[in-house]
Amino acid sequence: MFVSQLKFRNAAFVVGFAILLVSSAWAGNSHSSKDLYFLAQKSYYQLKGSPDKQKFRHHWENVIQDFSKVVQRYPKSPQAYKAVFTMARLYEGLNGVSKNSKDLKKALHYYKKVSQDFSSGALTDDALFESAEIYRDIKDYSSATGIFKKIFEKYPNGDQANKARQQYQKLASIRPNTKTDQKVISSRPAKKQPPVLKQKKKSVPEAVKQAKATLPEKMKSVVLKQKKKSVIVKQAKLAPPASKKPVVLEKKKKSVVVKQAKLAPPAGKKPVVLEKKKKSVVVKQAKLAPPAKKKPVKRTILGKGKRGYLYAPSSDKRERRALIVVDAGHGGKDQGAKSAKGVHEKDVNLTIARHVKTILVNRFKYRVVMTRKNDTFIPLKERSAIANNRNADLFVSIHANAAKRKSAHGIETYFLGTSNNDRAIATAARENGELVHSVKDDKVQEILASLITTTKINDSSRLAGTVQENLFKSSRKKFRDLKNLGVKEGPFYVLHGADMPSILVEVGFLTNRKEARMLSKPDYLYRLASSIAEGIHKYLQDKGPSI
Repeated sequence: MFVSQLKFRNAAFVVGFAILLVSSAWAGNSHSSKDLYFLAQKSYYQLKGSPDKQKFRHHWENVIQDFSKVVQRYPKSPQAYKAVFTMARLYEGLNGVSKNSKDLKKALHYYKKVSQDFSSGALTDDALFESAEIYRDIKDYSSATGIFKKIFEKYPNGDQANKARQQYQKLASIRPNTKTDQKVISSRPAKKQPPVLKQKKKSVPEAVKQAKATLPEKMKSVVLKQKKKSVIVKQAKLAPPASKKPVVLEKKKKSVVVKQAKLAPPAGKKPVVLEKKKKSVVVKQAKLAPPAKKKPVKRTILGKGKRGYLYAPSSDKRERRALIVVDAGHGGKDQGAKSAKGVHEKDVNLTIARHVKTILVNRFKYRVVMTRKNDTFIPLKERSAIANNRNADLFVSIHANAAKRKSAHGIETYFLGTSNNDRAIATAARENGELVHSVKDDKVQEILASLITTTKINDSSRLAGTVQENLFKSSRKKFRDLKNLGVKEGPFYVLHGADMPSILVEVGFLTNRKEARMLSKPDYLYRLASSIAEGIHKYLQDKGPSI
């Protein structure tokens, strides 16, 4: 009894101390430049992960306003530098939706502001490159070439230098220094064609007339100048010159030697023939019983438990490929959600996870670790521990959703964080399972989520946005009624334990009749898996600046 009271007091002290830390850091107007930028950044990735929000101008303007607060309050901070760049990118994205030239002008304004009002940093050459591409697209080639040239001359070691040089050379090759670009380009083919046509019309009749009217010796001199190949071939057929006989004789000799080699090979040729036969014998033996060392290995599967199941592509020898942990939610005694017709979430999760693993390994050549490969129960703590023990690059947990309201439907992707959304908290409570009921710390989980590193949340939110966008666009082609619930934050325990960027994907509601029917179809599950794998690949391949 005393021990339980002591544990309770310690837990209460930890919770109170955590609340004090959070409240002191986030209360009132005490936001630092990092805090303000962090909040703006989260709203940015939530916008990017929601095609529905992107349809409305006010959502774009709200995010722009969040970044604008950083610039207004901390104009000389590193966060302001990144905020201005992101505002330019947002206006450029808004222009793609609105088609309003004013938005594009604002994008150019803020891209210029990055390079003019701040000291050069990692985003300066990116801002210049983006502005040059805008000028190129609106056919202001003079401004575009000037900026491209400035990039590779002033920032030769930047990540945009090579691309800028290539774009500069393309524009320089099609754009002369005059203003009559289209006239010069259109006149190029006309200059090349007439001389070719004139040569063909004059040369052929003259050669024929001279060949008929003159002696054979004169014919040779004329034809050799204009049509050497045809005359030589005709002469070889009619009466080959003396100089050509040795060539013919040599060819005949070679053919005779080949025939002799087939019938009775000379003594000098025997060793060669014997070596070839030996090689063929070795090849046959290799087909029958290949040596153990040369046996191809497509993947390596190691032990389970705290290290999971590792799958590595055969082409992984040259360079280190990213390692992704794919976590099939629930399993074993933990069945997860259940549809009206008896489809269990644990089975849906495992099927999708297996497909994701196969696509990532075989198509994209990544290394993959599965937390479970069959119907086994693995505690939440061990799932994130597997990713940490493997030093993984990403952690992706796959789940199917459920709700008391049968009409609830749609897909959504979560990253770790606090949330005021009741449905997000309810989803997290369901996925956290016994941990919430045993510790009674759903609010504590929110506090812990707010205390993790900013970098991890930034990358997690970007990963969530990329996967969600790709998942919705691809899956909607198969399921027209699919609803995009976007990217959200949630206090998920399985995400909190992972040391790397981590997300939790909810592929649909088993409690919804239509979505439950789709989640029972193998081809739809494969499409979901392919969409998730492609989203992961896009995130890893994105070499653009990280805002």
